Amino acid sequence: MEKIKDSVKKYKKELILGPIFKTIEVIFELFTPLLMKLMIDEGINEAILNNDYTKVIYPSLLILLFTIFGFCSTFICQYFASIASQGSGTDLRNRLYRKINNLSLKEIEKVGKGNILTLVSNDTNRIQLGIAYLIRLAIRAPLLVIGSLIMCAFVNINAFLIILTAVIIISIIIAIIFVFSSKQVLRVQEKTDDIISLSNDDFSGVRVIKAFNKEEDEIKKFSDNTESYYKEAKKNNLLNALVSPLTYLCVNGAAILIVLLGKEMINDLNFGLSSGDLVSLIAYLNQILTALLVVFNLVVVFTKALASRKRVNNFLKTESSIKNGELKEVDYDSKNIPILKFEDVSFRYEDDSNVVIKDINFDIFKGETVGIIGGTGSGKTTLIRLMERFFDASGGKIYFKGNDIKDYDLYYLHSNIAFISQKTSIFNTTIKENVAMNKEINDEKVIEALKNADAYEFVSKYQDSINHELTESGKDLSGGQKQRISIARALYKKGEVLVLDDSTSALDFLTDKKVRNNIKSIKNMTTIIISQRASSLQDCDKIIVMYHGYVENIGTHEKLLEKSRIYREIYETQVRNYERS
Repeated sequence: MEKIKDSVKKYKKELILGPIFKTIEVIFELFTPLLMKLMIDEGINEAILNNDYTKVIYPSLLILLFTIFGFCSTFICQYFASIASQGSGTDLRNRLYRKINNLSLKEIEKVGKGNILTLVSNDTNRIQLGIAYLIRLAIRAPLLVIGSLIMCAFVNINAFLIILTAVIIISIIIAIIFVFSSKQVLRVQEKTDDIISLSNDDFSGVRVIKAFNKEEDEIKKFSDNTESYYKEAKKNNLLNALVSPLTYLCVNGAAILIVLLGKEMINDLNFGLSSGDLVSLIAYLNQILTALLVVFNLVVVFTKALASRKRVNNFLKTESSIKNGELKEVDYDSKNIPILKFEDVSFRYEDDSNVVIKDINFDIFKGETVGIIGGTGSGKTTLIRLMERFFDASGGKIYFKGNDIKDYDLYYLHSNIAFISQKTSIFNTTIKENVAMNKEINDEKVIEALKNADAYEFVSKYQDSINHELTESGKDLSGGQKQRISIARALYKKGEVLVLDDSTSALDFLTDKKVRNNIKSIKNMTTIIISQRASSLQDCDKIIVMYHGYVENIGTHEKLLEKSRIYREIYETQVRNYERS
């Protein structure tokens, strides 16, 4: 079972050596105030009274040496932290992306596109930051607090008790603020998600918003969301803002008490402190202050990282409902055995959801052109998803070349079935790379596929022809041009079965017919066409009529006009509408 630790454990060396070098840096830092105490209490007096600068020069050189060694240790630790965090993050992103591509559509749709994008970007970044902080600061801050307290006890036990009290009070303050802040962070994140969701909706639906004059309404809605975010974020910032002043208050209070210990009036209580003691204690107090503030930030970072870790681990543990088969080569009698066969097939998206299709039975033989028609929600697209094995049937069996479709290797299956979705996908690369979808590209075959898809005419008008680079999502193309490039992509693949899922809806009737005739002229091509247009299916060898998840009828165009009420109504409605136009 995959987990985040599989990405992290690749960097065991960095995870061990990084904290070791950070510990060395802390040790050098802890001894520096003691050397300062020695310089002030003994070195300066010796220099003034006896003109002996030994106890000033040597401690100064040691402080310089400690600083250099500390810098080197910190640099090495940062280097290891960078390698471990960036490397783990890169490996985790690659694993997440591989997992996304290995899951079936059922799991992907269940998780949701937005959540998946957040996992790959935001959650991975939080985990990556958590690993960096773990190596760089997680050991430094506690060691610095504990080490500074020990050193304070070594300098003066009474001062140590005052500082310890201050540390306990500060820790309690930080803990209380964190409890309230952590809850507030979740509220802020929820408001952030609302803003992102609203922004995505508005950007994707900008044409509809403008067409219906809804700009002011959307601006008002966005303003309300940002105002709500502002209120929650302000509360969170106010809580976090209390940490620093309250911490400084406690530390400065402790410093004042320590200074008072040095007054002559309480020397008889053995509370007296030398100047060197005061300087070193104040230095340790500052180290403790810095470390405690770091601890608070660490807790916030680690809380977010742990939440992201849980989300990512849950996703990595997700198993695909589609299990890969091993069958790659089969002996296939194309004359007597259907290339595709549905036998009592039913499907529902969830175990407790309504049935989408039920008791579906039909055969498709090699070389046939088969049409599928029906109203919205009749189950047409579900049939295609089952043919491609994007989903597995809930009941019944689907056969490909005489074998259960579940027995096939998915790579082999998808290589044999070329699919064109009703929603076109154009990538930000050249036309030929969009068509070939392969590293090895045959330019002649690309042009041939474009011609059969009636796309080469507009492609050849570009100065760089098939080498023309398209923009993101093909924004520089019309809907019909996108569909024709998608059709060319499927034709270039040369699979044994070509599936067109309402993929000519943006084409005019003449272009649609031309493309269908070009496809029909390709030998040994089994073509399955889903269309809302009865005219696009008239020349099919047989047409499957879907109605509310059932096969209402199967036959040729002429036979269906006689025996299928659903098909006849669709055809006559479209013919009447065409005559009126």
